[in-house]
Amino acid sequence: MTQVPKIKLVYDRRKEASNTRHGRIELRITAGSRQKFISTGLTAMPREWDEAGQQVKNCGDANEKNQVLLNIRRKVLAVISTMMDSGNIDLAAIPVLLKQETVTITFLEYVLQRMEAKQVTDHTHKSYVTMYNKLVEFGRIKVFADITPAKVRAFGEWLHSYTWKQRSADGRQKTHRYSQASIYKLTSNLSLFISDAVVDGYITENPYVTRRMNEKKGGTRIDQYLTPEEVKRIAEATMPTAAVARSRDLFLLQCHTGLAYIDLMTYDFKKHRTSEDMSLCHGTRHKTGTEFVFLLTRETREILERYKYRMPTLSNQKYNAHLKIMGDAAGINRPITSHMGRRTAGSIWLNSGIPIDVVAKCLGHQSTQVTQRAYAKILDTTVEDAFRRVNENRPSSQTDGVPKT
Repeated sequence: MTQVPKIKLVYDRRKEASNTRHGRIELRITAGSRQKFISTGLTAMPREWDEAGQQVKNCGDANEKNQVLLNIRRKVLAVISTMMDSGNIDLAAIPVLLKQETVTITFLEYVLQRMEAKQVTDHTHKSYVTMYNKLVEFGRIKVFADITPAKVRAFGEWLHSYTWKQRSADGRQKTHRYSQASIYKLTSNLSLFISDAVVDGYITENPYVTRRMNEKKGGTRIDQYLTPEEVKRIAEATMPTAAVARSRDLFLLQCHTGLAYIDLMTYDFKKHRTSEDMSLCHGTRHKTGTEFVFLLTRETREILERYKYRMPTLSNQKYNAHLKIMGDAAGINRPITSHMGRRTAGSIWLNSGIPIDVVAKCLGHQSTQVTQRAYAKILDTTVEDAFRRVNENRPSSQTDGVPKT
């Protein structure tokens, strides 16, 4: 008689969790002396895992996470039941059968769907099309299972070696290569669609975000942000040259306003509107044509007043070169790019408790879904602070059932 495999949720198998770091939740399948671990795609802090109850607790999205874990258990049990009916229990085949059961499209098909769904300018759409065509030509990333650190790194290396011939005005054939900026744009676009796939549940992680993709000419960590402490270090650090100091001020403006590079370079800060004790700025994003609004904070006004509300302008290439020097001067041991300023503003606003619909309006996102995709993972302090405020505002007799922080 075929032995029935046992399944159990296992927390932090690799002993990676700590007071400040999440541990992974996996499903262990045991058949005799054989074991197979399947990722659930979920993580939790040590204080959030109930070993006896085999569930997540003490966090704002515990119910949602536990529902995901329940669904995964049900799907695995269904696959095991099918295997037992056939008389062959193959633990290695379980993840494959799960994917066949849940995923009905390829990654390339998914990219095409998302390209049509995104409401962007013609210029941005063309850049998506270029990335898609290069991905098809690369030929090694077709399905969701292909999205691995090794393959996305290989895609970047392939772009560095990619050449094409084009006839010049004098009739001669000239060999062309992608510039570093063009390669960064192509990989950034790929990372954007991979992040969408993570949010939609097709894959569990984005290699561009979770690992350093050390491509040629230095590595970048796409879609990252700075902490408030790091922003403060940049503001207080001594810059080596006046030009880098000016770029530092531009970057701090991004961290406080959420402006993208092109909007920062073209925005007229003199056109702010003052209402009581606040000054508001309105504008339209060059990328999508969506309206945005942001508050001129005290830190922002101090920067603007030094330049009499006429900020310097410079090319994106020179700006990013200055930002790398700025990061070194501030003792930040990772590459800093202009887009990190905008990402930093969004993450700080969300972690300060500002509603996501307000953050979406400030960033000029077309919907809160765009904001949710861009900031799918926020700092744990956001959840902790929310529950702490609930506890503080409730009478002691009504705190039962509210997690203590």
